Amino acid sequence: MHPTRSLARRAGLLYVLASSTAPFCYLYVPDALIVKADALATADRVRASEGLLRAAIVGELYCATLLVFAALALYQLFKGVHRRTATLMAVMMLVSVPISYVNALSHIAPLVLLKSPAIASVLGPGQVAAQVTLFLRLHNYGLVINQVFWGLWLFPIGSLVMRSGFIPRWLGVPLFFAGAGYVLNSLGMLVLPPALRWITDNLQLLGVGELPFFTFYLLIWGTRGSAVDRLAALLALMSFAISIGAVGLLMLHRIDATQYGTLVLASLAVVVALVLRWRSQASAEART
Repeated sequence: MHPTRSLARRAGLLYVLASSTAPFCYLYVPDALIVKADALATADRVRASEGLLRAAIVGELYCATLLVFAALALYQLFKGVHRRTATLMAVMMLVSVPISYVNALSHIAPLVLLKSPAIASVLGPGQVAAQVTLFLRLHNYGLVINQVFWGLWLFPIGSLVMRSGFIPRWLGVPLFFAGAGYVLNSLGMLVLPPALRWITDNLQLLGVGELPFFTFYLLIWGTRGSAVDRLAALLALMSFAISIGAVGLLMLHRIDATQYGTLVLASLAVVVALVLRWRSQASAEART
């Protein structure tokens, strides 16, 4: 297989894996735990759904860790196009990683507050509930700050795609729109008063502009060699779609957390099988 296609396949797969648990951690869990204008009810939900919050912590760390490897793979793919722009892209991606790790502490804090007898003996139930709600909301604002960098790195990669010569130029355009959507949405959350946030709220939907490049083109173009690999790429895309669809069903209360976990594990099993297939192929090619 051509080295560029191999790098594209690796970068696409790593990015899909890094993104696979993001909807659950960043969309479903906050919506499931935070009760608007009711700190006591929020604290009760956290007590009743401790496992859900712990799963979100693990998922967030998983996303951040795999993003490091995705950034390195994308840098290797594009450094020959323009090294400085590829470096800027990688730096913007990597800046978000420590922010994610630190932000995970805001999800750990509610567990400490609710599980510590020493804290309960000093603070009343209302104060503990208020602090639990505060940390959950701080975590949401940590995501808003991180989203700035999730948007900014899409501008250099959009430029690299358009200049690469081995990827269709038009795929760079939705990356620019996705980057602008993420950045403007974050700025709206941080700067605009609540009454005016509707102006930028829906701009986050432009983030789907990432999908044509990362989840479709890199994987399919990177595996264009054999019918088996094309099937493997299709399975990877189906796995990603199952993960996203499971989050939607979870948010609509059509399935419970256990069923969601089963679907995600099934989708990850497909990806693991895919990785093993590609590793065996790479070993066979190395021997020849």
